[in-house]
Amino acid sequence: MAITVTLFGMALLGLSAIIYSFTGAYAPFGLFYPAANMLIIVGMFASFAGIGSMERWGIWLFLAMLALKFGLDLYTGAFRAWELALLLPAGIFLAHLKRMR
Repeated sequence: MAITVTLFGMALLGLSAIIYSFTGAYAPFGLFYPAANMLIIVGMFASFAGIGSMERWGIWLFLAMLALKFGLDLYTGAFRAWELALLLPAGIFLAHLKRMR
């Protein structure tokens, strides 16, 4: 149940980030940032498929995309402290790692 609720919340956040990117809010971070950010979000959506079907590769892909997101945000200056909240779903997913295939 915790995984389902977490995946649903993350999907809503991802969709809102995609919609928000079309407002031009990411323009100060350069031309590279919006495209790279969207690719990372698409990678996170792919990881949700693995996590939802209880596959370990989904968690590892999510953690890789999370590291890429933090790295991109730090590199471009787009990092905000609230993004550390993304570590909470990572902890929830890792807590269920032993139950996954």
